[in-house]
Amino acid sequence: MGWARSPRRSPRPPPRCPSVAPPSWGITSVLDDKVALVLVKLGHLAVQKDREAYLRGLVDLCSQAVDAERCTVYIVNQKKRELWARVAQRTATEIRLPMGQGLAGQSALTGETINVPDAYADARFDRNVDLRTGFRTLNMLVVPVWGSDGQSVVGVIQALNKRNGAFERRDQMLLEQIAETVGPVLEHIPIDA
Repeated sequence: MGWARSPRRSPRPPPRCPSVAPPSWGITSVLDDKVALVLVKLGHLAVQKDREAYLRGLVDLCSQAVDAERCTVYIVNQKKRELWARVAQRTATEIRLPMGQGLAGQSALTGETINVPDAYADARFDRNVDLRTGFRTLNMLVVPVWGSDGQSVVGVIQALNKRNGAFERRDQMLLEQIAETVGPVLEHIPIDA
């Protein structure tokens, strides 16, 4: 099995809309309703003046949307070639990763969505964050967040440990829709030095 990638598109993937997904994907009106609800909640988050509160709300919304134990939203620092997360669920630890390290770093580097049903079986998985936080990652869904220029990845949304199994295609589509929506906001969040 292994991991699944969304096909690489140049320069930026087109917006993904579950209502126009191929019938073979098995998308139902339930997913459409969920997308609509998530988009409404994202609209409420967007008026947040406090960017840390925005990130906390986004992390919570993403984990609820795909029924994940934890979620992290990374901001990409292109100058330092690293990913940075000050807000991650149930950990006070700030996380910094070099571009290309771990699955989140790979997604930031390649612009690909990565769905891994068994994290420890994937050679790209970086166990150091689990060791630092004491958390055990079972499965992951990692989605790049594109900037408004359509050329660069400005962030990565990472969902960990789907409750009741592995992440499914509908989870991937939902996180990709969220990523599409939050890209313009994430690219304007200042990154600490």
